[in-house]
Amino acid sequence: MHEFLSPRTIALSVVLIALTTGGLLLVSSRQNNDQRSLVAWGIANILGGIGAAMVAARGFIPELFTVVIGNALIILGYSLNVKGTMDFCRRRLDWGWVAAPAGVWIALGLWPAFMSSVEWRLIVNSGIIAACSFVAAWALLNLKDEHLVTRRPAAIWLMVHGFVFSIRLLPPLFSTVPASNEINASPLVTLIMMESLIHVTLISFLQLSLIKDRAEERYRRAAETDVLTGQPNRRAFMATAERLVAETDHWPACMLVIDVDRFKAINDTVGHAGGDAVLVKVAETIRAHLRPTDTFGRLGGEEFAALLPNTTLQTAAVIAEGLRARIASLDICAGGEMVHVSISIGVSVIAGGKPDLDHLIDRADACLYEAKRTGRNRVVAREDGMRLAG
Repeated sequence: MHEFLSPRTIALSVVLIALTTGGLLLVSSRQNNDQRSLVAWGIANILGGIGAAMVAARGFIPELFTVVIGNALIILGYSLNVKGTMDFCRRRLDWGWVAAPAGVWIALGLWPAFMSSVEWRLIVNSGIIAACSFVAAWALLNLKDEHLVTRRPAAIWLMVHGFVFSIRLLPPLFSTVPASNEINASPLVTLIMMESLIHVTLISFLQLSLIKDRAEERYRRAAETDVLTGQPNRRAFMATAERLVAETDHWPACMLVIDVDRFKAINDTVGHAGGDAVLVKVAETIRAHLRPTDTFGRLGGEEFAALLPNTTLQTAAVIAEGLRARIASLDICAGGEMVHVSISIGVSVIAGGKPDLDHLIDRADACLYEAKRTGRNRVVAREDGMRLAG
């Protein structure tokens, strides 16, 4: 049992798992060509595995390879792990910063005073690894524009790993560290190696899960995004609106149903490509006019909808009128011609009673129909059958 838990046996396990997971990450990068982070993570594991093998060979090969080059490869592996995480989080990290920690270690390794001090070697090595772990965790915690299930667990584990190596800083600072030829036999080293074994296994799994989460997030967004305008499609809009309408703390809430006037005539004049350009510009303008808290989407064809939470009917009518005027002032280049378009808007409100999204849309549709019937390029807003604005 003692032999099974010996630092050299655990180190061999770390080497094998690091090399295996590194290979798996590189294979996965071939299947996910757009995820450069997998390449950095894979090479990081392989370099770390080679470095760990060299460190474990202390006593069999010169210290230049075990202490200097072996640890430099491990440190470079951690730096590459940070590089991969930064790439995944769409943050830039220059290669100079990637190479710097390993370069500093090699430079210190050429200094006899540093090489003769086990305490300072442990302090510098542990400090660099802890810093790399905390930086990678920080990058993941600040990645908030995607719903990735594994993001937070990965960040938490990296912080735990950084904390472990921060604790490793304490013994050299407050007590005498065993000599270089005895340190491998210390219980602290056994615990550190066990944690490293868990780390290389778990972080590789979490990294692959992050890539999987991102792929699923892309599929979800593609399924909920209108191909032409890039805005939420009917499915996505209805799902979000249904949730907001059901939550009474968003009441009063107003529904805007928006339709481009005489769109068939526009298509006949500038062609379908020109008509598409009109829809794209109108959608962009509507989104820019609405507040960040408003939900917007394309219902289909030339019809759009927006749900305005915590908004009275009077306020919604003012917002709708501002939008109508903004669209009417646009000059849109479509099919080689300048096109002027207008929109009609129907507005309804929910402030009490049964939360029914379909009924809310039907009432806004009825107002839109009246706006069309009474001349287009106008806003009609109603509450309980009483006309409030036009």
